[in-house]
Amino acid sequence: MPLVHVLLLAETLPDAERLASAWRAAAPHAGTEARAVRVPAAAAVPAAGPGTGHDDGAGRGVLLAGPAIPVGRPAAVGPQDVGPAHPGPAAPGPAPSALPRAEQAALTDAAARADVVVAYVTLLDGEGLHRGVVVEAAAAAAPHAVPVVVLTGRSQVSRREWSTAGLSGVHEVADDDVARVARTWTPGWAR
Repeated sequence: MPLVHVLLLAETLPDAERLASAWRAAAPHAGTEARAVRVPAAAAVPAAGPGTGHDDGAGRGVLLAGPAIPVGRPAAVGPQDVGPAHPGPAAPGPAPSALPRAEQAALTDAAARADVVVAYVTLLDGEGLHRGVVVEAAAAAAPHAVPVVVLTGRSQVSRREWSTAGLSGVHEVADDDVARVARTWTPGWAR
């Protein structure tokens, strides 16, 4: 019986299985479960400009990398602006899942059984913190307080950015570095 259960997620099943094999080699008493997480394609974003819906309709705004940001005096803020209709800024944590409900539920159940969730992406950038396998791993693990670790070939995000997204660790790895990460995230008594 495995002492530690590790859920390994990647965009393709062969990548997830390759990581699971390397993890088991480094920590033989760890049980591994490999899964592919395919996020549905995003809807196309319309081009910015007049008449595209990216401004307030009156043409007031500043064009920065596409969307218009309204300028001018802000509306008054008072007691009428508090409550469920105006919840305020979002708390740090994972972005919402983009998976269909059934897939999201199955992934959340798998994360509940895990001691650590590991997500693999070739590049971790700002987009990867808002969409894809990393987001799905964090969203599935968050309700159960299971740590999420990302293995990547290259990371372009800061520690503050990835920790705000609900991640416990990010490791840039080559093929032989998976064993080092497995030993880091598997207790000594489970090796």
